[in-house]
Amino acid sequence: MVHKKKAFLLSILAFTQIKLFSQNLEPVADLELPPLQEMVEDLTQTLQKAAEVLPEQKQEAEPDEEYTKIYTVVPEAKRYSVGLSGMNHSLTKKFRTQYLKDTGKAQLTAILYDSLPYRPYIRQQLKAKKMPMIIQYLPIIESNYKIRAVSRTGATGLWQFMTNSMSPFLKKNTWYDERLDPWKETDAALNKLLDNYKMFHNWELSLAAYNMGAGAMTRILKKHPGKDFWYLAEHGYLPAQTRDYVPKLIAVADVIENAEYYGVLEIGIADKAIETHAVEKYEYVTVVGMISLEQISKLTGIERSVLDFLNPSLLKKCTPAGEKYSLRVPSGTSEKVAEALKKADVATDALIYIVKKGDSLWSISRSYGLTVDDLCRANNIKEISILRINQKLVIPVFK
Repeated sequence: MVHKKKAFLLSILAFTQIKLFSQNLEPVADLELPPLQEMVEDLTQTLQKAAEVLPEQKQEAEPDEEYTKIYTVVPEAKRYSVGLSGMNHSLTKKFRTQYLKDTGKAQLTAILYDSLPYRPYIRQQLKAKKMPMIIQYLPIIESNYKIRAVSRTGATGLWQFMTNSMSPFLKKNTWYDERLDPWKETDAALNKLLDNYKMFHNWELSLAAYNMGAGAMTRILKKHPGKDFWYLAEHGYLPAQTRDYVPKLIAVADVIENAEYYGVLEIGIADKAIETHAVEKYEYVTVVGMISLEQISKLTGIERSVLDFLNPSLLKKCTPAGEKYSLRVPSGTSEKVAEALKKADVATDALIYIVKKGDSLWSISRSYGLTVDDLCRANNIKEISILRINQKLVIPVFK
């Protein structure tokens, strides 16, 4: 048994060497290694920490005899519940088998690394809302953790919202699409899932309703009262996509959280990489009118790539004309950014003016101590534009 443990731990070291080579770092083989016993003890402690699971997920699950024979590398490894029923259901097994193949393992490993900028926030919000932690893997099913993913039907973003399902959670116009914002879309998705749970009082059904729509799920349950997800799936009462949706999520979570049990070291290492990533911190600065991220970068000294990362919903890479917009900036920089923008005559506050009979751009701008150009830039109009009674204008305020 001791030899098997050492072999398992050394396999982790070998995989680490591969990862270091892939990142153009010094290979482990070139370093001066400690004695084998010390190395094994250190790696044992690391493995024990990596095997820890969240309190909500510590319940041990029944082993699956079929997979124990085929996939278990460490015989004494335990398999933990992912928090939903159906871990050993035939539908779940089908997808688990796919993810335990070489192509599936490579795909999951890559996705887990891609999730690092966003999953810490999702986990934080799930804990705060006391929701099942398995939901952190739902973007794997939805978008492979790609924030700009767009489906054939037009579903967009990390959580794949359709345009007709955005309200009241998200907004979209010519200038921005909040479905592309992983933080705002996460808030929207979790609120939608919570609404589903209040309706169905069951997480398997609530997740299925996220895929097919709460209205459609309600109609099915009216025809089959008291039935659970697995009954509906087995008897063909769900669309094929929804039938596979929940088992696929459970299979993904099972493979990731029980990576040691299944002997998929690369997935376990990729999953635990999240422990070195903190939740992204940022602040907001109000910007009035249209100004490009490139201009903001030059005025504030903030890297353009940072502004792009924090403001992915801006479709034209500039703030929207004709309205106030909350621009994300790195934590601790909001005051400096606001001051830099004001010095450059970029308004960081505004009010709304309703056009009355007899008003003109010149008279309105004069009333507020602005130039006509200030007014035109804030509202994306030209000096020769004709105003309409009751038209709303954004009045930039330069404090």
